[in-house]
Amino acid sequence: MVRIFLLLIFCFTFRAQEDLLALVGDKPVAPKHVFATFKTFRLGNAQTTETVKKNHLDFRIAHRFGNLYDNTLNNPLNAAAQNMFGFDVVEDIRFSLDYGITDDITLGIGRSRMNKLIDGCIKWRFLKQTTDFKIPVTLTFFGDIGYSHAPTTKIYEGVIKDFSTNELHRLNYASQLIIASKINNSFSLLLLPTYIHRNYVRLEINTHNQSEIPNSFFSLGMGARIKITKRVSIIGDYFQNLHAFYFKNKDYNMPLALGVEAETGGHVFSLFFTNASGLIENNFISITKSNWANGQVKFGFNISRTFSLGR
Repeated sequence: MVRIFLLLIFCFTFRAQEDLLALVGDKPVAPKHVFATFKTFRLGNAQTTETVKKNHLDFRIAHRFGNLYDNTLNNPLNAAAQNMFGFDVVEDIRFSLDYGITDDITLGIGRSRMNKLIDGCIKWRFLKQTTDFKIPVTLTFFGDIGYSHAPTTKIYEGVIKDFSTNELHRLNYASQLIIASKINNSFSLLLLPTYIHRNYVRLEINTHNQSEIPNSFFSLGMGARIKITKRVSIIGDYFQNLHAFYFKNKDYNMPLALGVEAETGGHVFSLFFTNASGLIENNFISITKSNWANGQVKFGFNISRTFSLGR
């Protein structure tokens, strides 16, 4: 009788363990978020969905040299050689500091040589892609406000000034929804619907369609990163301005960047060629005038170093 009783207890315990294991097996597993869709906060010109980690500070130096070549000049080869293929010329330099308030919210400040622009920005990653693709994209908002401290004579240069000077004319703004997807470990895509507003612009007319230069317009950016080794990737990005003023305008072109990205320990280097002179969205999206077809391409680089300021 005792043996039968012990056998019943053993069978009951074994069945209970099976039921518990089944419950554990059926427990829903929290989805894992995709890690490192991009390696740094910018590709070439374009922002990415990456943000600075909480209590970390990113110090960044970005540089644009002059044109490697310009076939619109009388003697382009001689001019290129005299300028050391653009390395004697500085189109823009930008220093910036970005701090991670949380892992998904970054605040930053920067200063650009072009237009003597001081800017402040916020980056907020509010949706993260999951590895099972139930959430197929990462969404990040980027907003920037710029203030030009250029001399008043420079701001109104070439304008018949029959109106009062206004300090608000120095302000400009950029807003982006950054949409990214890590297709696999080697390939990431980027889409950037962008809105640009400038409080003041000098009157210009596109002779192709008689459209006036706008204070506000939309632009659509796109980019990609293709990993070729563990630490080296090919990068590229492009912006298309969606206003009639920029359509077949002989004086303006769309910014395009192509290059490589290399990681060396705590540094990430982006080395690329672009026709854009500016380094911040408020500048390069609206006033890129160089043309790849004319050889008006500039070498540029971004170097960043991140410091941990937390415990």
